[in-house]
Amino acid sequence: MIQNAYARPPYSLSRVEVEQAMLVTPHMKRITIDGKGLVGHRPGLPAQWLKVFVPMAGGQTSGGRAYTIRRFDPVSGKLDLDFVLHGDDGAISAWAARVEAGDTFEISAVHPRSGFAIDPANERYLLLGDETALPAIGAILEALPTHARADVLVEIADAADEQLLSSPAKIHVAWLHRGVAMTLADAARKRAKPESGTVIWVAAESEAVKAVRSLALKEWGIDRASLHAAGYWKRGEADHRDEEASG
Repeated sequence: MIQNAYARPPYSLSRVEVEQAMLVTPHMKRITIDGKGLVGHRPGLPAQWLKVFVPMAGGQTSGGRAYTIRRFDPVSGKLDLDFVLHGDDGAISAWAARVEAGDTFEISAVHPRSGFAIDPANERYLLLGDETALPAIGAILEALPTHARADVLVEIADAADEQLLSSPAKIHVAWLHRGVAMTLADAARKRAKPESGTVIWVAAESEAVKAVRSLALKEWGIDRASLHAAGYWKRGEADHRDEEASG
């Protein structure tokens, strides 16, 4: 049975209005909406995600795609979603490139299984990803406690796509420029084995994630409970559906 990619999902959606749209980097656009009516958000839990549905030509609505909540202020209700701009490769990316304040789109409730729980007892983190993982990485870093330390590896197009990442924790960020520096998987292999107790979080293209997951489990001997890995997208597939969010 072939599903209609533009059919409305069997759950309720909320229509929201864009309050601000700005470029964070040449290939990342931040869209701010009023999130006071957001359903299912759990305070203090970074990297929660929801699905986005945008208007298309002919009165249709795009199929839903998962996006990480970059930041949500429960006081003001401001909610930031970051979109990677891939040109016209994808309906939502094309929409995000041209969206302006006053435009509207629809969002789902926050997925109940989304989010990255931070255990205050953990002191060491290793976060790896590409540009699609930057919204989640940024949210996780901002939620870490002051006594934590985090190493971050991010594969991006070039230096223009580097972002300012901040955290209460002590962090070290290494940017890997695609085609010039090592790939994410190769950079992970070059690293020494993480210290005992390190929590590893990785999200990127699915084959890269598989390589890092295999390295962590088979060569580093990381406990599966300390490894959080998700393929946000798959090369050659326009609508890869992993149960995680992308940028």
